Amino acid sequence: MSSSELRQRKPTQDSQDQMSEQKKQEEAERSAMQLAQERYTKFFTRSFWGALMILVFGLILYTDHILVCFFVVLLQMLVFREMVNLRYVEAKEKKLYAFRTLHWWFLFVTDFYVYGQPVLFQFAKIIPLNALELMHRSHLAISFSFYVAGFLFFVLTLKKNYYKYQFGQITWTLMTLLVVVGQSHFIIQNIFKGLIWFILPCSLIICNDIMAYFCGFFFGKRFINRPLTKLSPSKTWEGFVGAFICTIIFAFCFSWFLAQQPWFVCPYTPPSSVWTPVERFFLPTPACSPESHFVASPYYIPFFGTFNIMPVQFHAIVFALFASLIAPFGGFFASGIKRAYGVKDFASLFPGHGGMTDRMDCQLIMGLFVYVYLATFIKPGVFEPDQILFYISQLNQGDQRYILNELTKIVAKAK
Repeated sequence: MSSSELRQRKPTQDSQDQMSEQKKQEEAERSAMQLAQERYTKFFTRSFWGALMILVFGLILYTDHILVCFFVVLLQMLVFREMVNLRYVEAKEKKLYAFRTLHWWFLFVTDFYVYGQPVLFQFAKIIPLNALELMHRSHLAISFSFYVAGFLFFVLTLKKNYYKYQFGQITWTLMTLLVVVGQSHFIIQNIFKGLIWFILPCSLIICNDIMAYFCGFFFGKRFINRPLTKLSPSKTWEGFVGAFICTIIFAFCFSWFLAQQPWFVCPYTPPSSVWTPVERFFLPTPACSPESHFVASPYYIPFFGTFNIMPVQFHAIVFALFASLIAPFGGFFASGIKRAYGVKDFASLFPGHGGMTDRMDCQLIMGLFVYVYLATFIKPGVFEPDQILFYISQLNQGDQRYILNELTKIVAKAK
């Protein structure tokens, strides 16, 4: 090849290389634009469904304590379903007779043992049926009978070559019952003490989750270019710190708002008769004497002045600290489970949010913390009147008469 041909070919090759680099740059720009579009699409999808869930949650809170409890039990069942399905192996389950039904049986037995007696007690008061009274008094024996039936069924259905799978599944089910039903039971106890003790902690978890997502979305990895934890690579330090600050402010303000609403601060009062759904919305708002932590007192804040602040607002800050620093570990725990089983979300129930477990992973431990905090610092060792009456109803007539006589003496001395 002559030198003149080489000189003609070199510009052509340079131009081709330049065109190739330009194409690569254009492809990189298109790819970046596509990623940005997908990112914002996910952002708007997640925001829309998040707002919809908050709206539905708010509407449920304005119904009734009992309906809110049923709502919690429904969420509990959805979380249980997702957790059990996580280890579901269809090929093996098809060869095992009614084995999945056994998991739901143990959920029913656990719920009946935990919630059955107080529910039967309330219905026996407003619906005078001998069957309800008998079930109420025999609750423990009935619960044990249900458990024995499930235990026998499990042993009788053990199948050769599937022992390891069956024992692994039943162990997973029992652990799930302990984590889900055990903790949600304390959430329901908080509801009966006043809806504020359910709404406030739930709202703090929701606020922390939303602000962590927003702060991470707009400011993530701007200052600290490494993930918050290896279990959740998408979580950022900027989101964690931003959510912490926002949750503290929200707790202080929102607790003041809730404390102004009698429907939220008053403990549950059982009705004297059965309510129809229509009657519920025409019933007067329950009235109760405000407890000391709902009464504002003047507090002097240096450099700012004196303000009327309720003690519940300081309690709310403690709740916010737990919701921001400890409760997220419930989410990390759930992320560890998902990494172990190679799934992105527990389910696809809510677009952009995953399943119910993805939304409840922090709420369960938060509800347990609030129950412990209430029993330790706000109402230490004090039972609600309805609880005392419930336990008295379990005694025989001789013990009940003894308590009546002693109460008469106490009241007489108080006069």
